[in-house]
Amino acid sequence: MGGNLIDYPWEVATPTADLTTSKLLFNSVISTPGARFITMDAKNFYLNTPMPRPEYMRLKLDLIPEEIIEHYKLREKAKDGWVYVIIEMGMYGLPQAGLLANQLLEKRLNEAGYFQCQYTPGLWRHVWRPVTFTLVVDDFGVKFEGIQHAKHLKEELEKYYEMS
Repeated sequence: MGGNLIDYPWEVATPTADLTTSKLLFNSVISTPGARFITMDAKNFYLNTPMPRPEYMRLKLDLIPEEIIEHYKLREKAKDGWVYVIIEMGMYGLPQAGLLANQLLEKRLNEAGYFQCQYTPGLWRHVWRPVTFTLVVDDFGVKFEGIQHAKHLKEELEKYYEMS
């Protein structure tokens, strides 16, 4: 997707943890008795996020593999050697994909008691569980006290994402 060619008139910046925040979290793990640290990755985090406004794209037919052309009968749908596509779900390359995926994650995690810290982008906490984590794109750096609390976060994320 040629994100540089899309005219998206709204803000696309995504709150993400910076190096200082990550270092402070690491130091907090070291200085908190019983604290542990794990990392998690959400696979395909940007994909399939509903978009409030669709985007449109055209693809040159000769760039598409023949098996895809045949399977979807694209020759019948092509116009002057191009196939026109409506994009209604998030995908890599869209300027708004990161923000939309982050907003959906926030909604989902808020329901489980997790929230983004007001003054520190990319830093998340739970309302009562001893869990704090940073989020950079789709990577979670998690400080926790008690394995059951880390498992809770992982289980909440696995409701919506493939986690590793």
